[in-house]
Amino acid sequence: MDPRANGRSMRSSLVLPAVLLCGCATLTPGGARVTVFQARLNDPPPQRSMPAECTLIGTKPPARMSELDLDGQKDPFRKDRNEAAAEGANAMLALRRMIIDRRNSECPPSMRITDCSGSLGAWYDVTVERYSCTPEALAAVSLPRSLERDIGGFKIVP
Repeated sequence: MDPRANGRSMRSSLVLPAVLLCGCATLTPGGARVTVFQARLNDPPPQRSMPAECTLIGTKPPARMSELDLDGQKDPFRKDRNEAAAEGANAMLALRRMIIDRRNSECPPSMRITDCSGSLGAWYDVTVERYSCTPEALAAVSLPRSLERDIGGFKIVP
């Protein structure tokens, strides 16, 4: 076997994971103006609703996402924000519903998923709603921009 061919296949096998990890969408200027709020789908409607002054533009079908996808990266909704901006939205509401809880005994729910080496954590169905809101309505939204662990309640992140 030609050693150069083995080196090429090794480089190819390293490039694919790098592309998959870094091949995420770049946030456009319009997407950067879309504010993302999050709530749990099983919360009562007042705790998972946007203000009346926000007009629903569209809803994406539920997508399956891991806890690491949602909470382990800075902006898991980059692509959705770009799409929302292109549709005229300036806000998004990501509603999550846990479908499979954590199964790793070395990664209990009390730990942050980013502290659990090699674990994807719980799995969620995530529905993204896109809204057009007045500036006053955006300022009045009481929903968090990210969610703390399911056992811990809400946390607002700037």
